Amino acid sequence: MPATFSLSRLQRLAETAQREIDEQIIAGCAVGIGNEHGLQFSSYQGLANLEDGIEITQDTLFRIASMTKPITSVATMMLYERGLFLLDDAVANYLPEFADMQVFSGQRDEKGNALTRPAKSSITIRHLLSHSSGIGYSFSHPKQSDYYKAANIRDWGYTDETTIADVVERIANQPLAFDPGTRWLYGLNTDVLGRLVEVLSGQTFAAFLQDEIFDPLGMHNTTFYPTTEQASRLSRVYTPDVTTDRYEDISFWGAKQEFNIPAGAGLRRLSATELECLVNVDFNVVHAPEIGEQVYFSGGAGLHSTLEDYSRFCQMMVAGGSLENTSVLSPTSIELMRSNNIGDLNITLGGSPSDKFGLGFGIIQDTGQQSFLSATGNYYWGGAYNTRFFLDPSNQLFAISLTQLYPNFHCDINNRLMGLTYQALE
Repeated sequence: MPATFSLSRLQRLAETAQREIDEQIIAGCAVGIGNEHGLQFSSYQGLANLEDGIEITQDTLFRIASMTKPITSVATMMLYERGLFLLDDAVANYLPEFADMQVFSGQRDEKGNALTRPAKSSITIRHLLSHSSGIGYSFSHPKQSDYYKAANIRDWGYTDETTIADVVERIANQPLAFDPGTRWLYGLNTDVLGRLVEVLSGQTFAAFLQDEIFDPLGMHNTTFYPTTEQASRLSRVYTPDVTTDRYEDISFWGAKQEFNIPAGAGLRRLSATELECLVNVDFNVVHAPEIGEQVYFSGGAGLHSTLEDYSRFCQMMVAGGSLENTSVLSPTSIELMRSNNIGDLNITLGGSPSDKFGLGFGIIQDTGQQSFLSATGNYYWGGAYNTRFFLDPSNQLFAISLTQLYPNFHCDINNRLMGLTYQALE
């Protein structure tokens, strides 16, 4: 039975978002709660553009960053359902550059350089979907960071003629952090999956998503690169208005513990200083994504979308893989995607230490370990610019929170909004 909500209690989500806006922690926020029949509540508050006083509306586009990953994972599973691969196939069967991978050995030569050894096992497609391949990001594994930067492997986004085929070739030439399947590490796995989709489908990754997911689901404002008209509706990314010396000698993992912002600091528009000190990204991809060669389709972090568009994706998932007359996935595949696919491994980003990972999603297994109201079996993910969503299969509901703030280590609005969903459930 679809979830129903108390409309008066849902207003608490809007009130919570408004407090954050009034305190200048965020510039604006779009929140949506829904079930298998679509959005049941939506709130659009604050400004998409502080400088010009442009309000957030249902037409506002957001950089959803890593909320791209679940869409890419669904695209991969669509090809799985067509019998084109098995989950435990070696990815090298389809992307031969991943044959004969090397792994950091944990030892160094007399000059202090890291030594490598052959990997004990092959990377499988399941490893990519579950982030257990040994492929990281520059921010998630310090040792890989030097290699990735030297090879021009960015965490996401290029404004030149670089393609995902180019980057996947570069990734395959770098050492893995560990033997595939032995640990969990957040990384560029989903970008590799985007390339796998290209090879298996014979289309560009962007074309596959457009033809197989966005058009059928009516997601007409979801795109890797906004048009000029869409770019006029794109929310700006803001950052705390603090001195730039706060970003000197700071790491991504250090910032999570040390990034304290004084009350009343306010906001200013994100600049390259705040972004590039923490992640290896071309700032222009964030600042003006409509400008450039527009040929790099990041399956891990490249999409822009609206609340209504992303709600249609979530609606399809909680409805068992179908929306209106369109069947995207079978219920059985969705059940597999929201099941623990990493065994006893622990995830190190995105949720509590008790959470597990499926195929493209984090999974809540112990509600007592969460800092907010939730339900066992929720599967979720978020994005770097302070976006988050979850899907609840038991209550057949979803919740989405979209803001544009970076860094956002000091902002817990997404967790509070996710939790407030349950106090409104009837």
